[in-house]
Parts: sequence; structure tokens; C-alpha cells
Amino acid sequence: MSVYKAGLWLFLANITAQLGGYVFWFIAAASVRASALGEVAYTVTIATILTTLATLGVPTAMMRLLPASSNQRYAQGAMAHALVAATATAAIALWKPSIAILAVTGVIANYYTAYFQAKLDTKPIFNATLAGQAARIALAPILAPYGPDALATTYAIPGLLIALYGVVRSSVSPKPFGLRELIKAGISVWLPNAIAMLGTNLGVVTAYNLAQPEEAGYVYIAQVLANAAIAPTIIITGVLLPYLSSLAEREGVAKKANKLALAMSTPLAAVLILGGRHILALLGPQYTEAADALAVYATANTLLLTVTVLSSLVYSQGKYRHVLIGGLASNAARVLLYILMGTSDIGVAASFLIGTVIALAYYSAIAKNVAKSAAILTPRLVAIAMPAAATSAIGILLAIPGIAISYALAVKMKIVTRREIGEIAQQVLPNPLYTKIAPLGAKILDILD
Repeated sequence: MSVYKAGLWLFLANITAQLGGYVFWFIAAASVRASALGEVAYTVTIATILTTLATLGVPTAMMRLLPASSNQRYAQGAMAHALVAATATAAIALWKPSIAILAVTGVIANYYTAYFQAKLDTKPIFNATLAGQAARIALAPILAPYGPDALATTYAIPGLLIALYGVVRSSVSPKPFGLRELIKAGISVWLPNAIAMLGTNLGVVTAYNLAQPEEAGYVYIAQVLANAAIAPTIIITGVLLPYLSSLAEREGVAKKANKLALAMSTPLAAVLILGGRHILALLGPQYTEAADALAVYATANTLLLTVTVLSSLVYSQGKYRHVLIGGLASNAARVLLYILMGTSDIGVAASFLIGTVIALAYYSAIAKNVAKSAAILTPRLVAIAMPAAATSAIGILLAIPGIAISYALAVKMKIVTRREIGEIAQQVLPNPLYTKIAPLGAKILDILD
């Protein structure tokens, strides 16, 4: 499977998860109070924290070592670690069954997701996500009367399916091979990622404990919606780490990946920044309170794309110490600021943004050439965002042609070239479909030229 096609399946899985999450939240918002949604967000967040802490970064290390060495036994060692981590997580989380279910499922699902990504075989991730989100949506109105814990437990369904799918599709058995190397490589990225996870998710926990459950719900909804701005870029970034790890010349690929990812996400981020209030109103008038936080998160996520590309480049080069320092510096700042500013959703979002800026500054100093290319691109990115921003401020429907104009400008201004569009289309589309679409696409591009 090609890199772009592998990324496409991840993108479709991400979009499916986003859409499923939105529909789930629409149903839940209509069925329970905002404070109950805050309870759900709190439960899911605690489980996410436990899951990430338990992995020790081993799934990410497997994505680095398996493609670089072609030694399948790294997958066996990673599975052995996953089983031990899942057992330990279950013991820790027994005080609340819903958290235990989510955390254990998350640990196992993380392993299989990383395994399929390392093999560039990402279609199973999409299949599991599609079936899991459909099940969540169907169960939401049924489980709503049973309280927040019942609703929260539905988050385990996609992970459970990817785990079951992994058992069936892969022939990997747990063996303690390469654990020292896996953990060594994993720790270097796990510690900053763990801090990053805390930096992202402790906002919900802080808002829940320092303010009201409603504030935790607003923070969570703002985070979920803001992720829509960067969802399409998973075509580019989803398998970037294992791909870079298999290359000798990495900087050129990183520059291209960053450029394409920003071109995809910037118009969508502009819609959320200026039109987010209209989108939130669909959930209910009370949710427009999260509009400012949504704008800040959308801004942070756009910057985070470049951070992701730069950190993936640095990690693929084996510079683990720099990944550790960058992750610690940026996310420790987030956690500290949550404590100081966590009494409101906008305070939590601002804390996240500041941490992102710190990470961007640090990795830019390490990967100067790629960072410089991103800086040169910035004025053109601002220009293409204008149509999407202006139309979304008026209404949701008008945002659609605004986004189309923004993407047309990306081609017109040579941010994305015809060759790059053709390359992506040829790899992600089935050949019969590509053959039919290519002539029409060429005519449209001729007009833009």
C-alpha cells in the first residue's frame, strides 16, 4: 500500500471518528444535561491519561523500529508489553469500571493501530472505526437514561473492534523480543507525549475540578470540533513517522508534508475561528459559550501541524533527547497554566495555545531548514484563508463556497502544485476512478492556471 493511500484510510478513519463523535454528541446533548456531558468528558479524559501513561511509547517505537529494520519480532515484543500494560492498567482503574474498560481497551487498541500503521496497512483501522462509530450512535439514545458512565463506555467500542480485527488479521504472538530497545526508543517520545497528553487533557480535568462540569463539557466540545480543522491532514501526517524513518533524505519530504498539511487545514481552521459560533449553536444555544475556546484551539491545532512534522523529522533522525526536551518544555507550561487559568474554557484553550507556541519555537530551532520553509509560506496561507473566514462569519452554508475558493487560491498561488495534486490523487484513488476523474481535474486546474 502506498504512503498516501495508507494516509487516506487513516484520514477516512479520522473523519469517521469525528463525524461519529459529532452525531454522538448531538444525540447526547439532546438527551442529557450539559453537566452530564462534562461527566462523560471527565471519565473519558481520565481513561485517556491512564492509557497513554501505560504504553511507555512502545507503539510509537515499533513504528520507528519495524520499518527501519524489517524485523517482525519488534511487533512481538511490543505486543508482550501491551498485554502487561493492559493488565497493570486494569488493576489501577478498578475503582471505576467505566474507566477500567476504556483504559484497557485503549492500551490494546493503541498497539494494533500502531502495528497497522507501521505496515502501511491502515484499512483495518478505518473498518473498525466505521463499525465502532455506528454502534456508538445507535447506543447513545438507549444508554443516555442510564447516566454518564454508560455513555462514556461507548468510547471503548471502536478500540475493541480494532483489537479484535488485529487478532484476526495479524499473526503476531507476544514474545519478549527487543523490549529494552523498544522501551528505550519509546521512553524518549513517551515522556514528552505523556506530558503532551496531560497538556491537552488535563484542561478538561482542571475545568471539571476548578469550575463546573459544564465548563469541562465546553472544553471537550471545543477540542473535538477544533480537531476537524486538521482531520484531513492525516493523509499526510498519519504515516509520516514510519515513512521518514525508512528514508535517508528526510528534510525535503518533511518540507513537502508540512506545506501540504497546512494548505489542507488552514481554510478549515479559518471557518472554525470565525464561524464556530454557528456550528456550536447546532448543539444547542448554551454551547455557543465555547465559541472563543474553539477559535483558540483551532489556531493552536494549525500551528501544531508544523510541530508534528518537525518533531517527526527529529524523532526519525534518532534525536530522542531533543524530542524529550521539546515535549517537556511545551507541555509542562500547559499543565502549569491550566492550574492558573483553568477556571474557564477560554483559559484552558489559551494555555494549550501557549504550549504549542513553545513547542513550535523549540523544534524550529532544531530543524531550521524545514521551519524556515514554513515561515516563508505563512503570508500565502493567510491569504488563502480569507475567503473561508469571511463567508463562515456570515453562516455555515456560505462557508462551503468560501472553502472552495480558498482551496482554488492554494493552487493559483502555487502553494500546492498540479503535480502534487495528481500524485496524491493517483495514489489514493482506485485506478478506474482516477482515470475518469483526471481529465476533469485537469480542466479545472487549467482554468485556475
